[in-house]
Amino acid sequence: MQNATEVLIVGAGPVGLLLAAELRRDGIDACVIDRQASRTFFCKALGVTARTLEVFDDIGIADAAIDAGVWLTGIETWQDGAPAGGMQLSLLPGLPYGALSLAQFDTERLLETALQRHGGHVDYDWTLEAFSETPDDVAAVLRGPQGETHTLRCQWLVGCDGARSTVRTQLNLPYEGARYPQTFALADVDVDWALPRGPMYRFNWSDPTRAVSSLAAVPVRGSAQRYRLSVIVSSEELASRLAEPRTGTAANEAPDAEQIRTLMLPALPDGTRLSNQRWSSVYRVSHRIVPSYGHGRVLIAGDAAHIHPPVGGQGMNTGLQDAHNLAWKLSLVARGLAQPTLLDSYSDERRPVGLDVVESTTRAMNNVLAQQAALPGMRETQLLVGYRDSAIVADECPQLPPELPAPGDRAPDAAGLAQAFVGHPVRLHERIGRGRHTLLGYIDAQGAPLAAQVAAFADAYRALHAALGSAASALLIAAPGCTPPRDETFTLLTDAAGAFAAAFGAHGAISGMVWIVRPDGYLGWRSAQASANAIGTWLKHARIV
Repeated sequence: MQNATEVLIVGAGPVGLLLAAELRRDGIDACVIDRQASRTFFCKALGVTARTLEVFDDIGIADAAIDAGVWLTGIETWQDGAPAGGMQLSLLPGLPYGALSLAQFDTERLLETALQRHGGHVDYDWTLEAFSETPDDVAAVLRGPQGETHTLRCQWLVGCDGARSTVRTQLNLPYEGARYPQTFALADVDVDWALPRGPMYRFNWSDPTRAVSSLAAVPVRGSAQRYRLSVIVSSEELASRLAEPRTGTAANEAPDAEQIRTLMLPALPDGTRLSNQRWSSVYRVSHRIVPSYGHGRVLIAGDAAHIHPPVGGQGMNTGLQDAHNLAWKLSLVARGLAQPTLLDSYSDERRPVGLDVVESTTRAMNNVLAQQAALPGMRETQLLVGYRDSAIVADECPQLPPELPAPGDRAPDAAGLAQAFVGHPVRLHERIGRGRHTLLGYIDAQGAPLAAQVAAFADAYRALHAALGSAASALLIAAPGCTPPRDETFTLLTDAAGAFAAAFGAHGAISGMVWIVRPDGYLGWRSAQASANAIGTWLKHARIV
């Protein structure tokens, strides 16, 4: 174990691994520890949203995640033993991805591979015992595999250590909320039945004498019969049923295969058989959130900051996007490219998102218990999450229609962009992110002379590059038929298919407009014209200089 690092990350679940991978990609020395002796192979979280797949694309693992997962083709509901309708989950126009079922152990495997690609690794079997903060650093006391203690000094400490977070506890941050009386039981098993592969199934029962009122079955890659089953039961009933095959079994111990059959088969269609159980678990679910996502040099993310019912698969995805938001800010501050106060925007932006998810999933959980669960929609893709009220975004074009992408919104993708001497089309999202702020411009022949528009864009980019160096990039989009003078300072693309104009509302009126796309893929700034002075003003507003 090393003696010093720039960032110590406690917890090697998906959130900690993503944060570490992004920091290491940016050249930040990030050390990851985990109390487990090795990586576990449990399904746990399954659903991966479209927005999270965009994050995975940013770090180069989206294709591998898709190959390791199963697309959910629909949601089918059964009521009291009979089909009761459902919906198909087709890919709607404008959406980048569908709904993916990906076992958490595969998510962790891919994220750990990304971390290793950038020279990082996880120190397993190490536990955070305590920490103390000074104005200059944090001293973390760790306990190692042999019980030895070791002090590691770091510039920042990030707790990604789950609902029982040591970091949150030692920060004395209240975990505000409550616990549901119900208990969840999960099992990763093979299901032999006549139902088609592809949809997620929910089986509801209105009979109050049944132990299980609702069971969900989500396909898992591995075999055509593999599913993750989850049920909601009363704690007393669960304890009673789990104790039957093995007298004295506690309700918080993992049920064996026979217990799972006893508990779950009555809720499934007649003739269903369960076999090849790989994993099972029981747990109580809560809805809780902290008042702040950290203090000073110590921050928290994921379940350490918020926890909520698993309905809708929002939990892990929200935590991953916490990490994605924090990573670029911590990277810039660690490299001396931004003011330390930039880190305040992490809690300011992400806590309202966490609070909204806690509230919405709590309502959804209550609906599931009442067997009135709504079918998923755009909200569940997490593509609508935004930060328009953030203190670090700025809009110099507030007169534009509110439905257009504005600072704080996710930058929409645009396909069919063309680059000279490149024989295949380019997507906008392929050229933004990757740890960089991207100056994005649009020009056409209807605005000022093309040479003047290009020169102004180049001046603006030089100002951004002077402040951020390699953490800055530039992309100028030209309307079809528009041939601006060449400039090797930045990349020039043509909106050959008109997709950029459609996504950003370009109808001649925005020629010469510029945006800054943050490293997390959100718009940070919008202006009607490019200039070095305007960039300087935004950099101060965004707490970068």
